[in-house]
Amino acid sequence: MTILANSATDMSTKSIRALYDELITRRKDISHFKSIASTLGWDQQVMMPKKAEDSRANQIGLLNGTIHDMETSPVLGAILEELERRKLTEDLSVELNPYELANIRLTRRYFKQGTLVPTELVKASSAATARSCNAWKEARECSDFSKFAPFLEEQIRHLRETITYQMKGGICEEAVRINMKARTNLGLSKDDECFKGYYQALLDNFESGFKDSRLEAIFSDLKQNLIPLIAKIKAKNFQHENEFIKGDFDVEKQAEFSNKFPKQMGFDMDAGRLDVSTHPFCNNAHPTDIRLTTRYALDNFQEGITSTIHETGHALYEQGRSKEYVDTPVSLPLSVGIHESQSLIWERMVELSKPFWTYSLPLLKEQFADHKNLQDVTVDQMYLAFNRVEPTFIRLEADEVTYPMHIILRYEIEKALVEGDIQVADVPALWNAKMKEYLGLDVTEDRLGCLQDIHWSIGITGYFPTYTLGSIYAIQIYTQAQEQIPNLDEHIAKGEFHVLKEWLNKNVHEQGSLKESGDDLVFDLTGKYLDSSLYVKYLTEKYTTIYDL
Repeated sequence: MTILANSATDMSTKSIRALYDELITRRKDISHFKSIASTLGWDQQVMMPKKAEDSRANQIGLLNGTIHDMETSPVLGAILEELERRKLTEDLSVELNPYELANIRLTRRYFKQGTLVPTELVKASSAATARSCNAWKEARECSDFSKFAPFLEEQIRHLRETITYQMKGGICEEAVRINMKARTNLGLSKDDECFKGYYQALLDNFESGFKDSRLEAIFSDLKQNLIPLIAKIKAKNFQHENEFIKGDFDVEKQAEFSNKFPKQMGFDMDAGRLDVSTHPFCNNAHPTDIRLTTRYALDNFQEGITSTIHETGHALYEQGRSKEYVDTPVSLPLSVGIHESQSLIWERMVELSKPFWTYSLPLLKEQFADHKNLQDVTVDQMYLAFNRVEPTFIRLEADEVTYPMHIILRYEIEKALVEGDIQVADVPALWNAKMKEYLGLDVTEDRLGCLQDIHWSIGITGYFPTYTLGSIYAIQIYTQAQEQIPNLDEHIAKGEFHVLKEWLNKNVHEQGSLKESGDDLVFDLTGKYLDSSLYVKYLTEKYTTIYDL
């Protein structure tokens, strides 16, 4: 670890450049420690022996406590304070470029957030998360939510404690405003328990500056438009054939087929690896060490190829981060929705397209030559099979029309949970009721319902909305790519995926957190802020054609 200046008195004589360099040296140390924690998390989900659960929880708790101490170091605070003081008399932009100024802005944000939360709470919360993840796996295996419930209760308690400290310190003014208004309406004092607005604080962690009221309006609009669209498709009482993608698809052969795509899409396999886990994910320890996971279903190869392409989309973002600022905050996305959009562009706009299957279908037929019913399938048939709209219990298997309903369901439940409108014990019944209302499905066991996702168990409550925000961003960004890349469909039909990847590198990945929000980035790129009407138009027009509505 780098040891530099150790007191505020050392700061006043330093130049702006020297102050910045010291700030970034410390930020790089923090980045390296976070990479270690990230790799431990990957190992926990992929390779760690079962009996190591308790020791790993302690390791992660200690490591995250150390990271918290580094991020809230008094010396780091002194550097930030001196830079803030210099702004009053000097123009920092004379010495520093926009990326460097963004690094200062982001470090100040994280410092303020971190200094408001006690280290002991950070350690306790991290250790609890490690235990919670293991409990979720066991509960999912036996399909019994009650085995996970105590751990989720502990997670929610830690979340509320953390947010309480931050809101008292003035973090997330919108959350504070919502909370104060709720207290007034309910006749509560400042000392009474009230968690209204707490979800806004969580949302702000993943989608900076995005208001929960705007999110509610977007989701209301989607429900109003997509539930009738789903009903119209169901009323057709017709489905396109997809039997040729079902059957006994050898998992090893599936893996061989899927493994072709990360490299073809531009993923550097010398800087990453692909494994299998219960829940597919992309671990972003460092752009030179990206760990992807996927999962396969023996009776349907669509799940394996879709998961692999989705996670590779995330990985391409990570490997496409600014090389010059790779170990600094600005290289990371402040908008998770933008990050999600990159995986969804590949999964939805590319994989679900005819050009993609023009290239990929011959490879699939060659890989599964023993599947006779696959050999005569056309590109149009494969396109229709992959674009079937069919409500399913499992979010990861959902089509793009019903998928937003999965996200809205989770958003409504986790918000009610965090803000105290429901209790943890209420989750299974509420989940099942909403699944029936939104998708017409009767959940028969917890494994198919409230235990299917890993997110709550690893402490990332508030993340789910970014999947649908990512879908909306994806439409706007990909439309712009089509306008700026000549003959994009032809490139995809030839397997020349690098053309799209390089455009995304330049226009999205390298931007990182240079802009202050995903809204700002998409506006600068497309001329419009996040616009859900474009998403509704895309889904309506595409599936009206597919189902002849």
